[in-house]
Amino acid sequence: MNDEAAVTGPSAAEALADRIVRHGQQHDPADFAAWLQQSPELQAPADASAVKLATWQRLMKGTTPFPQANFEQLADRFQWYDRGSIRECYDMAALGRSMHVCWLLVPGNEAALARYMHREDAPVSVAQARIRVGRLSGPWHPLRARVQALSARTRREMRETLHCLVSLPVMAHVAPPPPLQRQQVLFWAAACDALHRSVPSRRRFTWRTVALALLLACALLATIAILRGASSSSLGNADSDRSNLLSPQEATP
Repeated sequence: MNDEAAVTGPSAAEALADRIVRHGQQHDPADFAAWLQQSPELQAPADASAVKLATWQRLMKGTTPFPQANFEQLADRFQWYDRGSIRECYDMAALGRSMHVCWLLVPGNEAALARYMHREDAPVSVAQARIRVGRLSGPWHPLRARVQALSARTRREMRETLHCLVSLPVMAHVAPPPPLQRQQVLFWAAACDALHRSVPSRRRFTWRTVALALLLACALLATIAILRGASSSSLGNADSDRSNLLSPQEATP
């Protein structure tokens, strides 16, 4: 069934709802608004209430990747909530933000993600956005993460990232949007002191980080000592070999 076909019955309404969501995911707000205004099948659908319900069902959970500006256009068109209700306005704004973050994390939307995370006092490039999201997703390397967390700059960057993508403070019981992984999100939230937890937990994390730093320092000092010892031993052996090659008269001062 193509876009110009008439809409009749529940199954047709669901098919149209799928096209609406897909079009909203793939187009910027201006193009999406033009499509909503010009598409013949959206002007007077045979079962407008079914289309309205089917579209809402696809977006109501807040986990569907969908740009917030396009969601607001649909909310205006279908009148899903009462704009006079503060609570409903707040809930719909939170729903739109949740879907927008999911959409930003879809591969291919890195440029939009970088713009979303950008601050005048802390600009974010596309490459930097990828790196930050990579720390919160993909394979988990705890030792590497703890070493990275020793940098105050990295912690500041990840706190800003969590603020943009998860919100602060991070609640341990709230699942992060995919592809973000709970373990990585909780680690960086703790490292940035942005995790909703007790004071003893924060102290334990601090002591673990300090212990890791001391362990790394000891390992570095031990490596330096071993290298110095090896260097001294090599020089001593070289002197001994040179002495052995000299005649007795030459060897005597």
